[in-house]
Formats: sequence, structure tokens, C-alpha cells
Amino acid sequence: MTLASATGRPFEITHIRAGRSRPGLRPQHVAAVRAAAMACQARVSGLFEGSLDLKFEPREIASGEFHFEIGTAGATTLVLQTVVPILAQSCEASRVELIGGTHVPASPSCHYLSRHWIEMTERVGLSARVHMRSMGFYPRGGGAVMCEITPWRNRRELILDERGELVGLRGISASARLRGDVAHRQMRSAERLLWESRRLDVSWTDCDIAALSPGSFIQIEAIFQHGRGAFCGLGERGLRAEVLGERVARDVLAFLDSRGAVDPHIADQLVVPMALGRGGRLTTTFVTRHLETVVETVTVFGFRARAWGAPPEPGVVEVLGP
Repeated sequence: MTLASATGRPFEITHIRAGRSRPGLRPQHVAAVRAAAMACQARVSGLFEGSLDLKFEPREIASGEFHFEIGTAGATTLVLQTVVPILAQSCEASRVELIGGTHVPASPSCHYLSRHWIEMTERVGLSARVHMRSMGFYPRGGGAVMCEITPWRNRRELILDERGELVGLRGISASARLRGDVAHRQMRSAERLLWESRRLDVSWTDCDIAALSPGSFIQIEAIFQHGRGAFCGLGERGLRAEVLGERVARDVLAFLDSRGAVDPHIADQLVVPMALGRGGRLTTTFVTRHLETVVETVTVFGFRARAWGAPPEPGVVEVLGP
């Protein structure tokens, strides 16, 4: 939808999530389609929960103020990653308010978006600011997020071959409506493993944001001279806080031991902004199937892009533009 809205090319997709136990569009997908359609005044058919087919015909992109309620713990971040590059095409600033999940499984968290994705997309000239008023954990959701998007006037090429030297580690750990100081235990567990393994210190940021439902998360970012990686964990029923903290710390250590300028998740999330910007090239620790799929998708809309590489060599992503 982002690519269709930016290029003016309509599309039709069938058999959406047909192999899933709950096939078709889920609430967060419906919200993303509705948001994209409002942003570019698109004509849409098949827009309902459970729909297996969708037709999307974009028209003129229009800035403004938008409010969307997903109604579940569907990921607000996936909606934002859809509409931010669309609304940035406008000559005027836009403001988007979302109600839904901010820290949910199988999706980037709002902290990942605001502290990692946005800092990376700014390198191609795409600028947005995210403010979280409340967190929304699975399954209730109910988190409130505000996003301000400025016009994309200065599009830049992104060349990111080497990560450079490690500058530092930045972390955040939070919990809501849980007993036993979960946030502190997650943080200390991760901190202890990183120090014992490599004598690495983490600079922690306080997180004092309300939440309607119980949950916890921890995120650690490895910031280099040029590249960066971010690694997150969500609390689960029956999972000790100490185990979660160690998991995230081990992900950080694995990234430090690998090659590639960015982590594999941000790599696939940068392909569309790169295509709509001035293209570019980056390296990542390895090429995921998700990355391959995004690269295939941008080529359908007329952009030249490719991804290659297999461990132990880093993966490479190249986007050359239309």
C-alpha cells in the first residue's frame, strides 16, 4: 500500500494469509488499509476483517490529522510504518493518533520504532516523531500513540557498508501492573551477562509510561559509528524476568560477533524508504525470508532492488530506484 500510494499504481492481492489458522485480514491489517486509503483517498474493495482479497486504487495524497482505533492489541507500529512514508509525500505536515497494541509479539514495538526505525529512516530524509501516551500489551492493547510527520523534501541515498567502532549500548526496560520489580530484574540480568561476557556497560533510560494491562519489555541497542542494531524482548506468562533479560543480551552479543552494518529486522524495514528515497546499499548480519519478500515486492512496483549473501558472510541489500 505504501508503494502503491507513492507511485500511483493500483494493485489487487488475493488469498491473503490463506494458510493461517485465522485467514484473511486481521484488525491491524484493516486499520492499516483504512489509514493508507485515507492518506491517499484510495478506492478500496474487500476491506473487512477476514477478507481474503483486496483491491487498492490510490489517488491523490492528502495531509491532515488522522485518528485510528485498531480495537485490539494489533500493532500500531505496522500501521505507522505503512502511512508515514505515504503522508511524507505531501507538501504539508500530518498528525496521526493510534489506539492499539504498542508492544505485541511478532511486531516492532513503539520503542523500536521511535528509537531505532525513525533514527535510521532519517538518514534517507524521512522525518517523523513518535510520542507514546500509554503502552498497550497483548492481548488487551489500548495503548495510545501520536506521530507527527513532516514533508519529505530532502531525499537522500543510504550507503551503509560498515558499522564502524562500537560507540555504546543503550537500553530501556519497563513493566506495568506486575509484581516483583520485573523491569529491574530484566535490566540487571541483561546487564550482568553483558558485563561478565565482554565488560560492556549499558546506558539505561527510565520509562515511566502508563499501561492499561500487565506486561513488560526490554530493549537494548548497539550503536556504532555508522551502523546500529536493536534487540527486544516481551514478557510472557511463565517466563522469568531474568531469562528474558539474558535472551536479549545474548542477541546483542550475537550481533556484536557478526558482520553487517544493521540488524536483520531493520534491514527489511528500510527497503521501502530507500526505494522512495534515492536508493542505496546496506549490509546486514544475514538475509531473512522477510527481507527477500520486501525486495521482491518493491520490484513489482518498478524499483530495481536485490538482496544476497549467506552466512558466515553478511547479507547485502541494494536498491537502485526506478
